[in-house]
Amino acid sequence: MNFEYMTIAINGKDIDNTDNLSSILNRHGKKGWELASAITQPCLGSTQYSLIGITQKTILIFKKHMEQNEEV
Repeated sequence: MNFEYMTIAINGKDIDNTDNLSSILNRHGKKGWELASAITQPCLGSTQYSLIGITQKTILIFKKHMEQNEEV
């Protein structure tokens, strides 16, 4: 079984509430994408954000089954 993958980078301010994050996940889920992993990148050395509990960017990694006739 083969998979294809998609990554989406989201700024921390764009996912401040769970409704917004759920909306992003549901939109891609309706297209057949399944969230495989999420990676956060802390905002180190920034003067714009505090270093405690704030993330600058989250990378969402989605996967879905490839059609039988699709090739990489």
